[in-house]
Amino acid sequence: MTPIITILLKKVNFLETFQFEFTIFSYKLIGHWDLLSQGLIMYLDKKAELAKASFSLNDEFRPFSLMGNRHLQTLLGSLTDKTPPEFPSKEVIVPVSDGDSILVLDSKPVSWTVGNPIAILVHGLTGSHRSSHVVRVGERLYRRGCRVIRINQRGAGPGLHLARWSYHAGRSDDIRKVMEFFQNVVDPSPIFLVGFSLGGNLILKTAGEAGDLHGLAGVAAMAPPINLMQCSELIGKQENRIYESHFLFYLIQEAKKRQRYFPDLPPLKFPSNMSIRLFDEYYTAPRAGYECAEHYYEECSSEKFIKNINVPTLILTSRDDPFISVGPFEKLDAPDCVSISIQNRGGHLGFLGSDGKGGIRWGETKLVQWIDQHL
Repeated sequence: MTPIITILLKKVNFLETFQFEFTIFSYKLIGHWDLLSQGLIMYLDKKAELAKASFSLNDEFRPFSLMGNRHLQTLLGSLTDKTPPEFPSKEVIVPVSDGDSILVLDSKPVSWTVGNPIAILVHGLTGSHRSSHVVRVGERLYRRGCRVIRINQRGAGPGLHLARWSYHAGRSDDIRKVMEFFQNVVDPSPIFLVGFSLGGNLILKTAGEAGDLHGLAGVAAMAPPINLMQCSELIGKQENRIYESHFLFYLIQEAKKRQRYFPDLPPLKFPSNMSIRLFDEYYTAPRAGYECAEHYYEECSSEKFIKNINVPTLILTSRDDPFISVGPFEKLDAPDCVSISIQNRGGHLGFLGSDGKGGIRWGETKLVQWIDQHL
C-alpha cells in the first residue's frame, strides 16, 4: 500500500480510503480512462436524471452516493470531463503590458447586441480556454445569449508564444486590459467576471482593488485560493502530493517551452526536491518582480481585497477542498454584496451531484443560475 493511502487510513473511514485508492488506481490507468469515464458518465447521468427536481441557489450540495470523498470529487470531477464541443468563437489577440499579448476566444451569439451582457471566463493554474469547466460554463452562458470571452492567461495554452512573462495569481492588470479592450467596442454592455481556482482569486483581486470598475456587473468565483500562503502549505502535504506533482509537471513544461520561444530569458534553475512553494520562490516570484514567494503570496492573495468589492459577487467553495483551506472564508471581512457559499462536500472544482435539471455538475449550475439572476 502506498504511503498516501497509509496516511489516509489514519484520517478517514475504510470506505473513503477504498474509494480513494480505487481512484488513484484508475488515474494510473489513464491510457484506458476514456472507456472507464464513458461508463462512469453514463452511470452519473442516469442518477442525475432520476434525481431531477427544482434547483435553488440556496440548496445544499449533496454528492452522489459513494462519492462523498473529497479526493473522489476532485479527481473524478476533473477526469470525467464530458467537455461539450467547441461553440462558435474567434481568436482575438489583446495587448497587455511589457510588450506581451494574450489570446482570448470571443464567442458572440447571433442575437447579441450592444447592451447585452458579456461574461469573461478565467481558467486556473496550468489551464487554458479549453479547460473543461471553462468550456462547459461558457457554452451554457453562450446559449443564454451572453457574449463569452474565454481568456488564456498570459503565456497560457495556445497563447504561450505571445508572452515573455508568465501569468500568476496577481495579474489583475491583464483582466482589466481585456475588459477595456471589449468595452472600447461594446460599451456599455455589463460585464461578469467568472473565475475558477487561481482564476477565481484573480478576478476577486481585480474587483476589489479597483473599487468602481467601469462596466463590471458581477463576479462569480469557484474554489478560489484567497490565501495563497495557506494553499501552498496544504498542497505541500504528503496526502496531496498527487495534486502538487500534477501541477508541477505542467508548470515546468510551460517554463521550458517559454524558454525555447524566448531564449534570452534568465536560465531556469530548479532544485531537485521541487514543490509549488519552491517553484514560486525560484520562478514565479522573481520573474514577476516580487522579493520571494512569501512576498508574492502576501501581495496577490485576494483575501485582503474582497472587502472593497462593490458589485454582486458569489464565492463558492467547500470545506473538504484538499488544498484550499476553509478558514480564510469563515473569517472573511466581506461586504453585503458578496455571498459566500461554503459547502461541506465538493472537493476542488468537483461538486459531482445532481443539479436538479438532469445534470451531474451541481457547482457549475449554481454559478450559471446565479449569473442568470443578475443579468
